[in-house]
Amino acid sequence: MWKWQIGPHTYSLKKYERHDDAAKIRFIHEQLKSIGADYIVAVEPYPDALVIQQPWIDSGRKVKFSQSNDRIKSLSLLHQLHATNKKIAWHKSIYFHEIDLIRKWTHRLEKWQQLEPFLNQKLGPSKTQRITELAKASLDQLRPIRSNNLTLLHGDIVHHNFVSDKKDRLYIIDFDLACLGPPEVELILWSHRVLPHFDYDLQALIQEHPSLRKIDWNYLLFPNELMREWLYASTLSDLQLRGFLPKLKVFTDKALKHMPQLWDDCGRKS
Repeated sequence: MWKWQIGPHTYSLKKYERHDDAAKIRFIHEQLKSIGADYIVAVEPYPDALVIQQPWIDSGRKVKFSQSNDRIKSLSLLHQLHATNKKIAWHKSIYFHEIDLIRKWTHRLEKWQQLEPFLNQKLGPSKTQRITELAKASLDQLRPIRSNNLTLLHGDIVHHNFVSDKKDRLYIIDFDLACLGPPEVELILWSHRVLPHFDYDLQALIQEHPSLRKIDWNYLLFPNELMREWLYASTLSDLQLRGFLPKLKVFTDKALKHMPQLWDDCGRKS
């Protein structure tokens, strides 16, 4: 990714290794542009088919899931994106695979167990085992989400993929991991991202976002954020870990403290 300035105009350029990957991004933007979607950043013509050029967003402020207004706006944007299947036949495209969240998380658990020596050393055997038990117990009670309403999912709803310009208009960027799936899948993943900012209080989350009532709350019990962050930690150098681990351990302790209440709350909602 490069930031490129030509006179008064500034652009972002991203070069892909495969033509299909760049073509996928162009296809998504062309389809969304055709229905007047105003929450994407235009893809501009470029002589190299492997390069995606887009205008640089002034301000470029990333959303903060700790802020209510940012949560509300980002979730509203996802609802708009998911509703595009009413006008665009995403399921007929050659570019997308269908996400299987149970399979994805089962694979994540397998990777987690392979890294137990690292986790036992950095996290501790007791907490490592506790997270493993939570993951297994959660997966055992999950039921597949019905695939009768497939649509485009962004696929990577981390906070920095929601960007506001100087007029506070929100855009969603970086569709590299876009895939097909029921909207519920991405709402579940978004809920995982924001729940820590509610101290894992399910009722508070629902009160702020009533549209989330329809998701299967059992999917919130998988310790997805914990496992994802610790698996990321396993890729860091010792120097990087020294700065990252203290914050991750605080995050982990907070999550494990609130998990029993979350399990109780989800059980009552089921």
